Amino acid sequence: MFSKESGIKFLSALMGFLEKHPILIRIFLRPLANFPFISKKMMVIPRAFMGATAFEIHDVDLKNGRIAIGGVDEVITGSKLIHLMHTVIASSVGDDEKNRIMYELGEKTCRWEVSEAIKHGKWAPSVLMPLIFNSRILDEIQNDPAMALFFHRTMNMMIRIISNEGGWGLLEFDFNSNPMKVMLTNSQEARWIGKSDKPVCWYFAGIVAGYGSAISGEALTAREVACAAAGAPKCVFELMRPAKQDVHQRGT
Repeated sequence: MFSKESGIKFLSALMGFLEKHPILIRIFLRPLANFPFISKKMMVIPRAFMGATAFEIHDVDLKNGRIAIGGVDEVITGSKLIHLMHTVIASSVGDDEKNRIMYELGEKTCRWEVSEAIKHGKWAPSVLMPLIFNSRILDEIQNDPAMALFFHRTMNMMIRIISNEGGWGLLEFDFNSNPMKVMLTNSQEARWIGKSDKPVCWYFAGIVAGYGSAISGEALTAREVACAAAGAPKCVFELMRPAKQDVHQRGT
């Protein structure tokens, strides 16, 4: 039986091999991942690593008018909704309260999505779940290069399905920085709100905090330190752990 360490190294090596051989994925694995009988039995992340796109992995229930991915219900809507959320909420409350509400909406939405994914058990095999979702994951990825590489590749695949192919923009993680950083290219929030003298992506900051908190089991917070609306090449968020938050607050 594989130990945890050998299992992580094997899976990471397999992921790396597939990354280096896209032709193998395109010709052999993707058709297999989308074969009707097989696709119904496979989970989201393995299908994604075999080349299936978010559009192919979604389950569409025409009879009941529903769409879901890995058991998590979704509603597809235009990106303009983000701008309307900002403007409609701002018309009733002050700007600071609007920003707080947008952040909380993003944070709670993503906590719910992760909890639904875990509950339905359709995203990753049960043997992988403790490796991805556990209270020690942040310490492990910062202290163990093998775990960091495995987690990075797994998160890249999850983000490809959720964010990149979901129309939110290109999302990248830097777990080795302190504090951890999340980079977003082509933010829909920044694009719709337009030029600003300060960061505007409050909803996406909440999304970053929500995913990070749900995966790690810690109450993480996110703050945008660079924003495309303010002229930066991409939006950058700092993801802070509770202890780091205390240090940051004392230093301000």
